Amino acid sequence: MKISTAIIDDEPYARSRVKKLLQLDEEIKIVGEVSTEEEAVNLLRLKKPEIIFLDIKMSDGTGFDVLSRLDAEYKPYIIFITAYDDYALKAFEHNAIDYILKPFDNSRFFKALEKAKEFYNLKRSSKINQQISDLINDQATPTYDDQATQIKITEKGWDIFIDYADIVMLESNGNYCKIHLASKFYLYKKTMKELTELLSSLEFLRIHRSFILNLNHIIHVKYLGKSEYEFELSNSSRITSGRSYSDVIKNHLSPKISTQG
Repeated sequence: MKISTAIIDDEPYARSRVKKLLQLDEEIKIVGEVSTEEEAVNLLRLKKPEIIFLDIKMSDGTGFDVLSRLDAEYKPYIIFITAYDDYALKAFEHNAIDYILKPFDNSRFFKALEKAKEFYNLKRSSKINQQISDLINDQATPTYDDQATQIKITEKGWDIFIDYADIVMLESNGNYCKIHLASKFYLYKKTMKELTELLSSLEFLRIHRSFILNLNHIIHVKYLGKSEYEFELSNSSRITSGRSYSDVIKNHLSPKISTQG
């Protein structure tokens, strides 16, 4: 992908020289060259080039005037090219990455261009890494529909639909949680609090700070004393409840659950 670049200078010779130098770099795409403040503002708003070679004094304004009229979100890499050396401090206050004094030689020009390209490539690499990170997170994060009977998990580019009825239990695992089915589980990032709220209207029961059980997969419940219960599930798991959940468990025990004292 080529780097979009604009030239803004009211001197035709200066624009022509910068253009010829830029054309020697195959990574650069020139998207426009203009000579006035108004033309510059219109060009930059329309094309939003990544790199700008910007003169300071023009016939109808200054390079600083141009920059002051751009959207705050637009942050190009600015290289000032000027015959005046007394604006350098102000230029860098406008986040310029370089300040080239006329007349300049080719090596000085390409040194500034390389600096701009390094900044651009660093930003692009950062964006790509963020996109990859977002994609990984999207693949690992299930989406829910409160009116649906399934959870959709995207894993390695494939959508997997899990029926609520097939979930045996959910288990907290550090910063993640496990959806346990009969013979497998899916690991993903979700808090037990969020899951409790999600499943509150369904036949699920939180019996421990780390466990939520599907009532339809409970085979036996055994009272262990001291406000603790042992649950045997359809996948042969045995889970002991937390004492603070004793009252909640009593309220949800029903004839369909076999309770052994």
